[in-house]
Amino acid sequence: MNPGELLYRVSIRVRADFDGIIKINAKEINLKEEFEKIQSVPEDLLEEEVYREFDFTLCPRCKEIYCANPLHLPLGRT
Repeated sequence: MNPGELLYRVSIRVRADFDGIIKINAKEINLKEEFEKIQSVPEDLLEEEVYREFDFTLCPRCKEIYCANPLHLPLGRT
């Protein structure tokens, strides 16, 4: 894009959510083992499991294409 041209910004936030239901038996969980597993995973990978953010700059045509089908789903199928 050239300076002075119209542009659009798209920001996408993906956040983990929790419905309050835990489907495992608490007696089966060894918290020490689980904590050790978490410590062995790089921090940035753990963070991506919980929160991720994307920012894009679009030209007018790309904005129209994106807004028409933001999830890029196949069209015409029912």
